[in-house]
Parts: sequence; structure tokens; C-alpha cells
Amino acid sequence: MKNFTLSFKSLTFLIVVLQIGTGYSQSTASYDITFTSDWENEVIDPINGNSTAAIPGNAHWSNLVGTTHNENYTLVEMGALASTGVKNVAEAGNNDVLFSEVSTQITNGNAYEWLQEPLSPFDNISSATLSGVVVNSNFPLLSLVSMIAPSPDWMIAIDGINLREGGTWTNEISIQLFPYDAGTDSGTMYASSNSPTLPNPETISVLINDGPFNAKPIGTITISLNEVLSVDNQDLARVIVSPNPSNGIIKISTSSANILKEAMVFDVLGKQVAIIKNQNLDSNLNLNLTALHKGVYLVRLELEDGSLSTKRLVLN
Repeated sequence: MKNFTLSFKSLTFLIVVLQIGTGYSQSTASYDITFTSDWENEVIDPINGNSTAAIPGNAHWSNLVGTTHNENYTLVEMGALASTGVKNVAEAGNNDVLFSEVSTQITNGNAYEWLQEPLSPFDNISSATLSGVVVNSNFPLLSLVSMIAPSPDWMIAIDGINLREGGTWTNEISIQLFPYDAGTDSGTMYASSNSPTLPNPETISVLINDGPFNAKPIGTITISLNEVLSVDNQDLARVIVSPNPSNGIIKISTSSANILKEAMVFDVLGKQVAIIKNQNLDSNLNLNLTALHKGVYLVRLELEDGSLSTKRLVLN
């Protein structure tokens, strides 16, 4: 299992979609998202214990992973078949294929960012916090998953939690989580040998009073609003990044009343790959990004008045 974070936690800035010739602002907000496990034998903890069997000595959780997205993408859903990526997380705590699936959705405009955070300590009682996650009004849904390990194909998950209801960002959401079966392995206990569900996998189902679990929750997700980020609609509407898609030669045009100060370019893993400072304070700044690989990038724009925005840029 990989213990690293691939979220844009440090990029607590505004996400603004800028189209050639026209522009419009989006509401964005910053959230802290914490998962706290409560996985314990009911004999040891008669009040909160949710396992009817002894907890394995090597009990732990895989990385908490997922994405913010829109209604065109579903990462995990009760009663539906698990994708290969979700299957790999639930069976082995491996995030590689799910990361690839989410990256495709980012490219297709259905997801905004990949989220990943390890749980600590390496134990059945553990926690993880995704800090400063910026949620865009075009991608207000949150989906996450983590493996209950060891297990045949068990996991916790949240599916498309909407953080923006009725045009308003939710202040706080607390969700009790129950164990889920991904439907891809037929094992019934923590240490069951590999037993693929044949001839066809089953749909994702909840494990309440099933297998080694009773009807008590196995953890809690708490989603807390940090702040709502605002923009100056008029100035940001005047920022034009073109062409997009591009072969690597792009131009950023701004209002002479509030020009670009700096542009930073990030790949989809959150790594900064370029920075351009507008030293001459030009209202039209040319960028040469031909040295970068083809793919999807985020261009973080800072204007003279401190306004922050980002643009999704596709390099062909």
C-alpha cells in the first residue's frame, strides 16, 4: 500500500473556469474531511464494538482515497457493481487503477481532483484528515473509499455527498459509516483465502449483521467548512487563457486595471511543474509550456489585487 498524499491540500485557492472570449465565476469553498475509525471487537467494547469476531493482529486501513466530482461520475454506489479500481482498493488496498479511473474523469471534465491520505496509526482504531480540500460549485460532490484490512473485499465508502445544497455551502456534515462488501470476493471472515465471486461479481452491499459485523457503525466521516472563497467577478471574467487545448504556447490576457502577477502550473498529482512571474506587468503574457508532457494541468493565476483563480489546461 502506498503511504503518500496526492491531494491539492496546500492549494487553498479559488477554482475559476475561464473560456476563450467569455468568463464566469464559480463559488468555491475549503473543507477539512476527517475519517475516524471505530473498529473493535464487541467483547472488548460492548458499547461501540462492531465486530463479533476477534480483530486481526495486523488490522489496519488502506489510504483514504477519492475525488470531488459532478453528477456525471459515480465512484462507488450501493447496489451497483464495483469498478476495477474500487475492487482493487477493497481487496488489496491498491489505489493505482482507481487513480487512473479518476484521472480519466478529470480529463473528461467530470471530476476535479484526486484525494489521498494515509491513516495513522497502522491499527484498527485510526484516523485520517484531508485538510483544506477546495470544492468547486461545478464539482460539489465528494466520494471516498478505504479498505478494511485484512479482509476479502470489505471497505468503507461515501458516495456523492453534496456539499452545496440550495446554492449554499454546508457548514458541517457528520456521517456514520458501516462496512461494505465490494461483491468481488466470497470470503466471509477477515483472513479468508482468496475466493473470487464467480461466475459474476455481485453488487456492492452493506455488511450489517453479516459476516463478522453487527449493526453498529465502524467509523465516522466529519466534513467541516473552513471558509467560502470569493472572487471579483468582473476582474476574473476578464482573464482569458488561450488557446485551450493548446500545443504548449499559450497567452494569458488580463484587464489593464488588474493584471496578472504570477502563474503557477501544476500537474494532476499536485506537483508544481512551472512558474512564470509577470515582471514587466504586461496585460498580455505569453507562456511556453512545450517542455511539458501532453495531458491535463492546472494553471494557478494570481492577479495584482491578490485575487486567485485556476484554469484547467489541456496540452495536446
